[in-house]
Amino acid sequence: MDKNQIHRLKLTIFNKSRSIGHVHVFGDSSNGRSEIVRQIIRQNHQNSWVCAFGDLMYAEGSAKLLLENLANELGIRPKSDKIEDFFYNVYNFADWPKESKKKQLLLFLDNAHAVVKYHPVYMRCFFNSYKCIPEMTVRFVTSAPSCWETYQTSIALGHLPIIQFHIRAPNEVNVLELILKSNSKMNPTFARMGVTALFQHCRAPNTLLSIISDAYKEYDMRENIDVTKVNELLKKAAEPKLGIGRPKEDIENATDSFESMPLSMRFLLLAAYCASNNAPNTDRRFFVKNHGRDKRSEKQEIHSEQVRQLKDMEPKTADLQRIICIYETLVRFCLDKPIRGFDVKNVLSSLHSMGLVTTTSLSNLDQPKIKCMLSLESAYRIAASLKVELRNYLEYTN
Repeated sequence: MDKNQIHRLKLTIFNKSRSIGHVHVFGDSSNGRSEIVRQIIRQNHQNSWVCAFGDLMYAEGSAKLLLENLANELGIRPKSDKIEDFFYNVYNFADWPKESKKKQLLLFLDNAHAVVKYHPVYMRCFFNSYKCIPEMTVRFVTSAPSCWETYQTSIALGHLPIIQFHIRAPNEVNVLELILKSNSKMNPTFARMGVTALFQHCRAPNTLLSIISDAYKEYDMRENIDVTKVNELLKKAAEPKLGIGRPKEDIENATDSFESMPLSMRFLLLAAYCASNNAPNTDRRFFVKNHGRDKRSEKQEIHSEQVRQLKDMEPKTADLQRIICIYETLVRFCLDKPIRGFDVKNVLSSLHSMGLVTTTSLSNLDQPKIKCMLSLESAYRIAASLKVELRNYLEYTN
């Protein structure tokens, strides 16, 4: 997005008119769609607005989990899964700015394409909640790969007209401008060489900024720019984030040396294994206490073992977005800080070239399908290298 588009989006999101109930941003996730919205809300939100961030994919079709997540973001205690109760609790107990006379609520819902997993009547009521309390303005901001009509047709949502913004893929000139704006101390020639070398592999500005910045830190700008040295540094910085530039012998021996893989690649591979070998309705184990396991009687254990033996144990294909959610959860549990600046699609392409996963529709806006081809032994080895107790995250383990 250029400066004018970002300015228009900011003005629309924080417009005080109650006639604007829903702003939808769509485009390929590699274009930084959701990150742009988050930055606008975090950096530019006025004191009169109270903001909360939610994710329709994480809630996995559960209205109760969705409201609990939003309530926790707002610092209130959810008392029920009824929509009207949620908004009345927000109105009465949220930490509203004292200097503001009006109560204005902004809810950002990421991965909005998952709206089709929720009951249509419930979501229709949810999006119509802007009018449940006349004294409070409610603004929904959603982010998804496609325009809202794609999902509205499926569930027949009826609410206020939607203002939509399409975030298109930036060209090389746009990316170079963004990088130099974000890091004004970077040498323009070095930045231009980095964008030219990497643009064919990745077009996400945040990822390219991270890679080029890492390479720039290692380069001594007191010397004349050496093209060969610059390319070597870029290749080194890009390997863990894009999965490119790995020596051929490393790829051939990938299953024998998982420890040599970049950290992000190992976490993504482990997430793909969990998604391929677990049913979607068991994903709650990633987000709840004790991994969703309750104490079971001996009879229940025997029944579970019988079901496991009858179950087809072949890995299944899984949605890319589901894998990303599991990946982000594993990283959050295992690391002190998130892994930033790597491109999921490029890493998956590298895993595909190694024969560790199979992919379909990876280049399309539609949800790609991923199947992990790892053996259980290899998955345990990767988990051990990450200090992850894999058995806690598999559907049929004792």
